[in-house]
Amino acid sequence: MRVTEMSHGQPETVRPTLSSAPSRYVSPPRRPSMWPPPEVPKRRYAQPGGPWTPDHPHAAHLARPLLRTGDGHSRDHRRTSWLELFFDLAFAGAVGQLAGAFQDQPSLGNLARFALLFTPIWLLWVQLSFYADRHESEDATHRISFLVAIGLCTALAASGPRAMAGHTTGFVIAFVLLRGLQLLLYARARHHLPVTRPLYNCFLVCFGAGGALWLSSLAVGGTARYAFWAAALAADAIGSTAMLVPRRRVPVNPAHLTDRFQLFVLFVLGESMARLISAAAIRPWSLPLAIVLAAALITLAALWWAWLTTADHRALQRAPAVARFTALNLPLVAGIAAASAGLHIAILAADGAGPIAIGPRAALYGGVSVYLLASTVLPTRKLSLRVRVIRLVTALAAMGLVFMGALVAPVYLVPALTVVLVLGLGAERRAHNVTPT
Repeated sequence: MRVTEMSHGQPETVRPTLSSAPSRYVSPPRRPSMWPPPEVPKRRYAQPGGPWTPDHPHAAHLARPLLRTGDGHSRDHRRTSWLELFFDLAFAGAVGQLAGAFQDQPSLGNLARFALLFTPIWLLWVQLSFYADRHESEDATHRISFLVAIGLCTALAASGPRAMAGHTTGFVIAFVLLRGLQLLLYARARHHLPVTRPLYNCFLVCFGAGGALWLSSLAVGGTARYAFWAAALAADAIGSTAMLVPRRRVPVNPAHLTDRFQLFVLFVLGESMARLISAAAIRPWSLPLAIVLAAALITLAALWWAWLTTADHRALQRAPAVARFTALNLPLVAGIAAASAGLHIAILAADGAGPIAIGPRAALYGGVSVYLLASTVLPTRKLSLRVRVIRLVTALAAMGLVFMGALVAPVYLVPALTVVLVLGLGAERRAHNVTPT
C-alpha cells in the first residue's frame, strides 16, 4: 500500500487498480467477436467484355453473358469447371454408345456409318466447348442452358444405336434441338457483346444452314438423307473456319481448351476400358483371354501416354494452330472409340476362335493407326522431328496388322500391337532424351 499526501490530517492511501497491478494479474485483452462470422465475398464476374472483378452485382443470377477471354484474360490459368466435366461425360457416353452399336454388327459399312454419326456429335461438343471457353459464368441462364444440353445429349446417345441400324429419325431430332440451343446461345452473346458479332454472324448463318439441312433430311429417306447430312457437315466446316479471319477473331484460352480436350480423351478411354471389362465378363476365364485382355489394357494405356506426351497448350497461341488442333482431334478420338470396339471383339474371339473379320480388324488396328497419325501432325512443341518420324513408323506398323489379321488370331496379334506401341513409345523417349549436338 502506498501513502500519498495528507487529507484531513490523515494519510490518503491509493488502492491498487488493474492498471497498477502486476502483469500476471491482468486479464488478456479480449479478442474481437467472431459472431456473426465475416461474410466471404462470392466469386463474381465482370461486365460483358470487361475484366473479371469480385464486386459484380449479378453473380449467380440472371445476367448478361460475359467474355471471359477478353482484355488479356485468355492467358489466365483456368481449369475445367464441374459443369463442363458433367457436360463432357454426357458426350463421351454418346461416343461410347456408337462404339457399342458398332461392335454388335462390326462390318465395314457400319464402320463408315460410325464415322458419319460420330462427326456431328464431335462438332456439337467442340462448338459448345468453345462457347463455354469464351462465355462460361455462374449465371443461371448459362447453367440451365448447359444442363438442357446435357439432357438433349442423353437423347442423342440413346438414339445412336438405332441410327447405326438405319433408323435415324430420333438422332436427327435430338441433333436439331441441340443445334437450336447452340444458336440461341450464340445469338444472345452476339446481342450483348458487340466484339463477337463479326464471328457470331458467320456462325449463325453457317451453323443455322447446317441445322436446316439436318431438319430437311427428315423429309427424305435412304441414301438421300446421308447426302443432306454431308452438306450440313460441310456448312459446319465452313463456319468453323471463320475464326481464321483476323477481323472475326474472338480470343480463346489455350490452356483451358487443352485441358478440356485432354479430359475428353480420358473419358473416352474410360468408356473403352469399361467395354473391355464387359467383354471379359462374358467369357469364362482362360489363359488366351487373360493374354488378350492384358494386352488390350496396355494398349489403351499406351494411347493415353502418347496423348499426354503430345498435347501442348503453348503451341495454341494462334488461331490457325487452334483450328488445326481441333480438326485433328476428330480422327484422334474416333480412332480410340473404334479401336475399343475392335478390342472388345478380339477379347470375345480370344479363346478358341480364328482370325476376326475385316471390319473389326480395320476398327482395331486401323483405329490405332489413325490415332497415331493424327497425333503425329498435331501442333505441339513436345515432339521433335525425330520423334514425329518414329511415331509415323509406329502408325504404319499398326496399319500393317490390319492385313496380317486375316491370317493370325487375336491371341497373337493383339499382343503384337501392344509390343509395337511399347517399342515405339520407348524409341520416342530415347530420342527425346538425346541432346542435340
